[in-house]
Amino acid sequence: MFVLRVLIVGMSAAPFATTAAPPATCAHPPCGGAEDAGALQWHGEMRLRSLRYAPGPFGARTDDTYALARLLGTLHWRGERASALVQAGLHGEHGRDGGPGRTDQSALDLQQAWLGWQAGDWHAWAGRQELAYGSARLLSRRDGPNIRLAFDGVRVSRSASAFTLDAFLLRPVENRAGAFDDRADPGQHLWGVYGTRAPGPADTGLDVYVLGYRRDRARFAVGTGDESRRSVGARVFGQRGQWDWNVEAVYQWGELRTGPGASLDVRAWTLASDTGYTLRTLAWAPRMSLKVDLASGDADAADGRLQTFNALYPRASYFSESSLIAPANLLDVQPALTFHPHERAEITVGWDAVWKHRRADAVYTTPAPLTVVPGTAGTSWRIGDQFKLEARYALRPDWELLVHLAHFRVGPALREAGSDDTTYAAVTLGWKR
Repeated sequence: MFVLRVLIVGMSAAPFATTAAPPATCAHPPCGGAEDAGALQWHGEMRLRSLRYAPGPFGARTDDTYALARLLGTLHWRGERASALVQAGLHGEHGRDGGPGRTDQSALDLQQAWLGWQAGDWHAWAGRQELAYGSARLLSRRDGPNIRLAFDGVRVSRSASAFTLDAFLLRPVENRAGAFDDRADPGQHLWGVYGTRAPGPADTGLDVYVLGYRRDRARFAVGTGDESRRSVGARVFGQRGQWDWNVEAVYQWGELRTGPGASLDVRAWTLASDTGYTLRTLAWAPRMSLKVDLASGDADAADGRLQTFNALYPRASYFSESSLIAPANLLDVQPALTFHPHERAEITVGWDAVWKHRRADAVYTTPAPLTVVPGTAGTSWRIGDQFKLEARYALRPDWELLVHLAHFRVGPALREAGSDDTTYAAVTLGWKR
């Protein structure tokens, strides 16, 4: 009943909401031009979500139905050279089996709080901030969970013409249940340099980056230890005519220290692609797309190497909003069709066929960091099939309704570990101003 009441209250408020358009977002704040200097702006955001897993994710034997609520309020000041942003968040959960997860619930806390400086083409930010780069395969603000991912640290950026270069030194924020008690996780570190050449009309864009990552007590099928990993990657993306493409490759190296004087050499990689063709001259402008992803797995637990790819801080809903599968030890092929039956509506249907890359390794699931599905190391190749339907409708300029349906039909790799098919359903009402 709580789930229905939350959504009914939100829906009933929609007709009386302001019709002002939501603020534009930018990947590298502060936004706005010189005319905004000295202005103090406020933004608000709300998300109400009712969701159900039947049964719960892999290995769970009972259904799980619960509700999530997110409320964010932001104050943003921009001067001629300096800027500042404070964003407070309140996150609630009701009805989850076993209680709220670590990204579900929090008392009032700071989601973001940073100071910014600008000098010509140079920008710098210090404090708590969200990140989103490229396709969000490795670095994202993780919007799917109730509490988005933020980092504490510093970031410097230089923009010139179509080129942007960022450098950052950060730690992810660890959610705690109390008010204003979130802290940077001392067991995780992230540094990196990320360069982007934006595409022009009918042109190709390019991302090139190097990332450093450290995590204490990392868990993989081959063992547990302190993980130190470097990633070098490149992404090619663009659009020409009716075609669009997005291809990314990453190579990783480092070590997993499993004990005093003992370690595994990290050697991992991924190759991911998303190619689409849009029939703009047809009704509903259908886009046919194909995603193909290959993320390396560990071939032999006794060879002294760790070959499981780690996507660091990915967008958990990359494969679907159900967020059941993580991009590690994975081969998947996902054809999909997206169309627009109304100017304010978008619908996507898709099928995702999933295999292990290496049979000896496990199946991995979310949330990040990687989570091993118990009992799946050494099981069969075939993980299963996921069928999805996603619909988005703009009720008003600042209100949005989303419906997500997914059914994961487990294959032998999961069935041999005792997992059953899972059906996921979610209804989300969002407001942003």
